[in-house]
Amino acid sequence: MIEKIKKIGNILSNLLLGETKEIIIRTDETVKITRDDIVEIKSDCKKIWECVHDHDKDIGLLKRSSFFGNPGSPMIINKEGKELLIDCGFYRIYPELQEKIFKLMDTWKLRTLYDYETEAKTALKELENDPLIDPLKEYVVSHPMKITLEMIFTVASWIIRDDYDRYRKERL
Repeated sequence: MIEKIKKIGNILSNLLLGETKEIIIRTDETVKITRDDIVEIKSDCKKIWECVHDHDKDIGLLKRSSFFGNPGSPMIINKEGKELLIDCGFYRIYPELQEKIFKLMDTWKLRTLYDYETEAKTALKELENDPLIDPLKEYVVSHPMKITLEMIFTVASWIIRDDYDRYRKERL
């Protein structure tokens, strides 16, 4: 009985609406496809914006960190960089922190100055919640928009890189 009513309804809708019914059905299908495409585009745009934001952050960090060092291979700390590390208290905590950093770096089997520098930053990030890092965090909080913890870690990584290189050579 229900099937017959459906058939009669379809026949009536075809008679009354004719081609309009087909246009409505095709429009509905097109809207569904368009909606799916928009969801995919939004997802892609979000990924692009995240990537652009990361690049923008990296470029900003590079610009600011180059203020603290003399470009070269490898980067060499300059007067401003030394002043930053003095002001933020890095040199005060470094003797205690150095052993922890070097232990971490030893476990990673590093081979080159590049490895030493990049992994020095990684080690500092891993030790970020160590109470020894608190003076650096306090410095960052009192210098908003100028200095970031990552910037301090970048400049400090140049010191750690050179010290770790000497440390490795002494052990050989």
